[in-house]
Amino acid sequence: MDDTIMGSPDPEKITVTDERLIPVVAALTNLTESWKTRLSKGAVNLPMAVQIGKKLSHERQQALLEFWEDARLPDKYMSRALHAFAGNMPEWAVHQVIRIFRLTEKIRASMIMLNDLMDRFDALYEQFEHEFWEGEWPGAEEELEPYLDRLEADFQELYRQASDEKKSYNRHYGDSSSDSARDSARTAGPSRGPVPFSTVIGAADEASPKELKQRYRTLMKKLHPDHGGSAYLFDWVKQAHDNYMQGKSSL
Repeated sequence: MDDTIMGSPDPEKITVTDERLIPVVAALTNLTESWKTRLSKGAVNLPMAVQIGKKLSHERQQALLEFWEDARLPDKYMSRALHAFAGNMPEWAVHQVIRIFRLTEKIRASMIMLNDLMDRFDALYEQFEHEFWEGEWPGAEEELEPYLDRLEADFQELYRQASDEKKSYNRHYGDSSSDSARDSARTAGPSRGPVPFSTVIGAADEASPKELKQRYRTLMKKLHPDHGGSAYLFDWVKQAHDNYMQGKSSL
């Protein structure tokens, strides 16, 4: 009989024979009593508890717990905070990193129709996240602080530009979820004349048909209501695409 976990004479002890479970049990055994209590109450899930016990000393576990409680940290940021604490990042820096991650979510939502800014945001975010997970940031606090300040300022500037462009976009096209605003935008449209399809999707005037197709698909994915986009803008861009395709077929 080859049991993975076997009983022992002491009812408080068990014997683990499956090598895959030994690291898990060791990690859970290494948890502080505070984290064990939270695990038993379901306040932290098992995979996260294993990672905490595996990566952090008791001192860092206590620091993470206090950070989690003080910051009222949502579960989706917990893995990032754990990674930062495991890398011995100072707490002020962890607060700033989480603040930047939250800022990126606001920026992504505000850029849903702004392709050029979205490309710049994606590039900056990919660099930010890669360097965070790979531990490529400066180790010394006197270098880390200006680095994070500059990174946060770059994101803030993108957010400001996105907000300004979105306001300008809404003033020009009358985007709104309300029926009255939709009617107003439709009424105002003909007086401005037809807008080129390339302009509608944020592509260059000289863009090739392949580039237009790729840009259109990317934009429609971002505008789709199921992804948090605008149903009105989704329909408006689709109509512009249909008109563009109809014009091509008539040539």
